Amino acid sequence: MLKYIHIAIALLIVVPTFILSMFVAIIPSVVLRLFGASSIAERWMRFNGTNISRTILWSLRMKIETKGMDRIPRDGTPVCFVSNHQSMLDIPAVIAGLRIWAGFITKQELDRIPLVKSWIRSINCVYIDRKSPRSSISAILKGVENIRKGIPMFIFPEGTRSRTGQLGTFKTGSLKLATRAKAVIVPITIDGTRKAFEQKQGIRRVHVVISVAEPIATSLLDEAQLKELPNTVYGAIEEQFSSITNASV
Repeated sequence: MLKYIHIAIALLIVVPTFILSMFVAIIPSVVLRLFGASSIAERWMRFNGTNISRTILWSLRMKIETKGMDRIPRDGTPVCFVSNHQSMLDIPAVIAGLRIWAGFITKQELDRIPLVKSWIRSINCVYIDRKSPRSSISAILKGVENIRKGIPMFIFPEGTRSRTGQLGTFKTGSLKLATRAKAVIVPITIDGTRKAFEQKQGIRRVHVVISVAEPIATSLLDEAQLKELPNTVYGAIEEQFSSITNASV
């Protein structure tokens, strides 16, 4: 019962925050872009998006521990973040925890949620219909275009959230987003977000760990290394995941 009360209170905080963000963040950002101030609009969206993410984490009593942040490439590097997927809270967790601002490859169904849809369209996210191979190709091409424009992209190659919190199977084709853009892949491991919502118990504070592995410059890989890239990325995430879970035992 306590967990439902906590979630209800969190929604009473988060939903009005999202509504307010339409007037504080999204509309001003659109106006700034109309007047050619795209860089200012982007910084304004990042500032507000980060604060909304922190509000979500705070309302659900999530404490983020980050590891390896010094491995995140500097701004201006073509980057593709690749991560396991535990919860619908993964996105605010990495935005606030790692202080990154990227476009996400996200499922088409989110386009039906008014407030969420507005944010998705404002931060260079790319929709994908998981039932359509053509949509997958289109999403990859759009993501490649974003990376080439200097917009980092973030993908969850499992394709959906883990039902158990354990690592799922990676859809190897998703890494074409990085290889076609000749981007640096940054493997990210997330653990604990599922306990804050999908597997929530009571109202105790939830400890979430986000770990950054060594970046992989795809432009420097030969043909054999590119063929092994899915295993290399999965192995990096799996190694971090095992380290996190073993440390928590």
